[in-house]
Amino acid sequence: MRLIIAAAALAAIAGAAPAMAQEGSTAPATGVYGNLGWTGTDTHDTLTNSITGRLGWRFNPYIGVEGELSGGLNTDHFNSGVTSPPTSVGVKQSLAGAGYAVGFLPIGPNFDLLARVGYGASRYNVSPAGLAGYHVNENGIRYGAGAQYFFDGKNGVRADYTRQHMGDFSDAAGYFAGDHNANVWSVTFAHKF
Repeated sequence: MRLIIAAAALAAIAGAAPAMAQEGSTAPATGVYGNLGWTGTDTHDTLTNSITGRLGWRFNPYIGVEGELSGGLNTDHFNSGVTSPPTSVGVKQSLAGAGYAVGFLPIGPNFDLLARVGYGASRYNVSPAGLAGYHVNENGIRYGAGAQYFFDGKNGVRADYTRQHMGDFSDAAGYFAGDHNANVWSVTFAHKF
């Protein structure tokens, strides 16, 4: 279901952009830009929601860099088979940050496809039922793709997907055995300064 919602958001942007590409004023394709909005991180049978802010610099129409910072909003739960009987474990992504190199493909004056690759880290609050909570830290490579459309040349919307490879994952209690990767979806307000 999460995949369907994110795909629908990207499709809506992609479908609307060509028809509206000639409308409105355009802003320079270089300079400082920012994003603010929702991020959902799907990892180890949990979906945690965050507020994400990004700040970037577009060197030319095709290349840029950006940094992002996310703060967690909710705790989600999964049943861990590490113990018998299984334990309900609460997970909240308390803080995440990353830096990216970004490639842009301008499709029209106000519409871009984008791809990015970078490195980042996250901190999770883990609270097993009936036990003391603790923190899990991870860091690793991130890469993804998305699209953005600017309604008036300066203000618009961006939707993207990022795959996180959590190469260095510290979980001494072992509740996160197995796959340490995450699928991350974002929908943000986009602004060119």
